[in-house]
Amino acid sequence: MSRPASLHYFTHGPTLAYRTYGHGPLQVLAFHGFGRTGEDFHILEASLGGLCTMHAFDLHFHGASPAYPHRADQPFTPQELATFFTAFADQLGADRMAVLGYSLGGRMAMNLLEQMPARIARAFLVAPDGLRTKPWYRGLATSKLGRWAYKRFITHPGRIHFVMDALRSLRLMNDRMHRFLKGQTDSRAKRQLVHDVWLSYRLIEPDLEGVAANARAHGIPVHLFFGTFDRVIRPEFGAALQRHAPEVISHHELPFGHVLLTRELGEAMKGLLG
Repeated sequence: MSRPASLHYFTHGPTLAYRTYGHGPLQVLAFHGFGRTGEDFHILEASLGGLCTMHAFDLHFHGASPAYPHRADQPFTPQELATFFTAFADQLGADRMAVLGYSLGGRMAMNLLEQMPARIARAFLVAPDGLRTKPWYRGLATSKLGRWAYKRFITHPGRIHFVMDALRSLRLMNDRMHRFLKGQTDSRAKRQLVHDVWLSYRLIEPDLEGVAANARAHGIPVHLFFGTFDRVIRPEFGAALQRHAPEVISHHELPFGHVLLTRELGEAMKGLLG
């Protein structure tokens, strides 16, 4: 059994914690999903360790990375995050790196494709958030009233949970999505995380046409992975990105739901890299 990866820290403005898996020549920036940590990428090491060196970050407010509560009012900008990871690539001496993003992390990966394409060699977007704009999220996150509502939800979740239950009863929300949303907000700590992450990342909304144009212009293969049974980020959502540059954006499905960081994903990625 392999030993747990050691934690490292990188600072360029803010500080993020990360773990490194594998020893292969392709340097990879890896970003996890909401409420998780970079440790989730350990499961890919057996398949990819000889091909890749994965630097799996704990995103802001997650895991061992420091919290920045003030960023809910002063959100991270796309350029700020690109500057951070450009500096990290420079420290490694890597001219180009791959990006691997799962769910929330997929939104981060697409942001880097949009902001720093000359430094990206390949992208793996695994059930990525950001393929569909959520008007209700944008409206809440960008208005003072909406941010007040987010803050109130931390201590008074009853009304929002009532709305979730009503939507399920009216069949306007499926059971899997209902369980997912309730599971992400069933404790004060989880609701605080929703508040901190959604508000601090509210400016990280990649322009899909721009992402695809960069992939085409820089010859960046983009591999979209979805779970066939995923009801959170459905496989058909991939068309929103792929239609802009089908010659460089490929679509793959695995027989799972939303939980896709699996050994099977590692083997599928190995086949694309081999």
